[in-house]
Amino acid sequence: FLPLVSADGIINHVGIIIYDVTDMAVNKLELADANEELARLSRTDRLTDLYNRGFWEECLAFEFERYKRSKQPCCLIMFDIDHFKKVNDSYGHPAGDEVIRQTARTLRLTIRKTDIAGRYGGEEFGVILVNTKREEALIFSERFRKRIEALTVRHDDLKIKYTISLGIAELTDDMPEYKQWLSGTDQALYSS
Repeated sequence: FLPLVSADGIINHVGIIIYDVTDMAVNKLELADANEELARLSRTDRLTDLYNRGFWEECLAFEFERYKRSKQPCCLIMFDIDHFKKVNDSYGHPAGDEVIRQTARTLRLTIRKTDIAGRYGGEEFGVILVNTKREEALIFSERFRKRIEALTVRHDDLKIKYTISLGIAELTDDMPEYKQWLSGTDQALYSS
């Protein structure tokens, strides 16, 4: 507000300056949306739309620390697609990509909202089952394994059947850091 003084020194009018900040506000909202999308992309695997390895491992380390504090049971599952190289060699890489996408889709349909799934690399995946004991993780694993075994991936005119192998490790007090937990799961996967 600006007082407007007349020639006789009396203020008879007031000037008002209005700034339209709509464009600035809209740009700020668009920037916030773009930053949120960039953050999502930085932690997401593009092929599967699961967490990428880096962010998933951060979640693994976080759950390890949460367990140390709360002692709530937690299991880790690692799995990979059996003979995946054969899928790529027999049907081509686009078909292999579709197998990976359908595996991730089936995984998303199988896990709970509290579980944390990620693509560890290539055809290997990891799932953190929060508040889950080994016996419950085994039930989850068998259910998921059967869903994949029953799945037929269609790509172009191809019908692709495949299986997965899984390894499970429950977090215990004798693990000094999350890498031992991951290593135990890898050993179980290798045995599988």
